[in-house]
Amino acid sequence: MAALGLAAVLYASWLLGPLLNPALGPLTGYASELAARDQPYHLVFGLGDLSTGLLAAAAGTALTRRARGWPRAAWAGVALFGAATALDGGVATMDCSPSRDAACARLEELGEVSLRHQTHTVTSSVAVAAALFSLLAFLAATRGATGSRHRWALLVAGVLLVGTAGTLVEVARPGELLGLWQRVQLAGLSGWLLLAAGAAVPGPGAVTGRPAGRDGGDPGRGR
Repeated sequence: MAALGLAAVLYASWLLGPLLNPALGPLTGYASELAARDQPYHLVFGLGDLSTGLLAAAAGTALTRRARGWPRAAWAGVALFGAATALDGGVATMDCSPSRDAACARLEELGEVSLRHQTHTVTSSVAVAAALFSLLAFLAATRGATGSRHRWALLVAGVLLVGTAGTLVEVARPGELLGLWQRVQLAGLSGWLLLAAGAAVPGPGAVTGRPAGRDGGDPGRGR
């Protein structure tokens, strides 16, 4: 589905960070700090997340209605990811950049940032959790498939899990590579959206979980 392919591209707007906001280093800070309200070009990055979320939520909701079994769970995860990401970009953007501004970091520690800023942590966590759930459901849905889709799903899952694990380690033990690990995670999320876009294309490889007579594919399997 073209909407998911476009969502994957828009979700990679953080790649513009070194060009539009070079002062925010790619190794130390969250990519979402690019959309903090005190940062230059923050609307570019906020709109990127908002557009990604709306596209993914609409596509995921539509595909959930057509699917069943593991594919239905996978598409529901896409829809939830979209809703959380849309909130990230449209409502729950950060007030400031804690990796660049010591005062902002201190306000975060004291819990004195706005409710919008505090909500960002929740919506971002929900988005990642929904994506991981969706990807695991895709793996279950394509298990035993003879084509390359399951292998690509395993590769994307590996990237996403490594990036997520690295991010969690850096959060628990603050270091100098938080931004790097989170960007590995974001690359995995874009890869997952591209995988989902391919799985949504009508035909024998479509991941719907419906019998062959209704969608032309094996129940619960990709190509």
